[in-house]
This record gives sequence, structure tokens and C-alpha cells, in this order.
Amino acid sequence: MDLDKLVNRLFGLYHQYPVVLAVVALILLFIAWKNPKSSFKFVLLLLFLAAFFYAVSLFRETLSVGTQNTHQMINNSKVPDE
Repeated sequence: MDLDKLVNRLFGLYHQYPVVLAVVALILLFIAWKNPKSSFKFVLLLLFLAAFFYAVSLFRETLSVGTQNTHQMINNSKVPDE
């Protein structure tokens, strides 16, 4: 997944559900205000997971392109039946 596509999806989500996202943001801010240490750890965990899944998606796209190219080269190198 491209980073631009991800940002566009997030903006689309914001434009479709602004009230829900505002309520979620207020709840998260309240939790962070009440217990900042554990919420900071939680945010770091979320950032780590987001970076991990983004890296996995990039790796998956790279593997799929490589697999497609391999299959194409195998099909091109086969001797046609006569």
C-alpha cells in the first residue's frame, strides 16, 4: 500500500465520520490525561504495530511482483507444442 493511498483513506474516513472520530479523539485525550505513562506506552505500541504492518505490506507487494515476473519468464521460456 502506498503512503499516499493511506493518507487519502484516513482523510476520507475523517470526512465520512467526523463526529465519531472527534469523540474517539476526546476519549483518547481523556485517557492520556488521566494516565499518561501507560497511554504513552500504548501509543508507542500502536506506532510500532503500524510501522510493522506497513513494512509487511510493502514486502508483500514486492514478493507478488517478483512472483509474477518469475511466472512470466517461465511461460516465455517454455517450448511451444507442435
